[in-house]
Amino acid sequence: MNVLPVGTRVWVAQGEQRKWGCGRPYVVGDGVVTGHLPCSACWQRYLDGGGHVTAAGYRAAADACEEPAGFIASVKGLPLIVMPDDDTVLAVPIASDERSAA
Repeated sequence: MNVLPVGTRVWVAQGEQRKWGCGRPYVVGDGVVTGHLPCSACWQRYLDGGGHVTAAGYRAAADACEEPAGFIASVKGLPLIVMPDDDTVLAVPIASDERSAA
């Protein structure tokens, strides 16, 4: 799976994962890529440079990363993390202006 550019329309299916009453829900639907996840080296470089663990800091590290580890897609108002090695999430780009079958 490739890391898709921000703004790409996608269809995402995320499997439910719950432990002890907590976890992520089952979600299927159309969405849009809203951000990237920095690789561990870029995240560490950001922290070593005095960066703070905040949403803005995470976004700054991801924006500076040349090989993002994954992306965030907003589906039904929920931020879903999509990473190549996670076999519980499937993301497919939507190529047309039409909505997907979901």
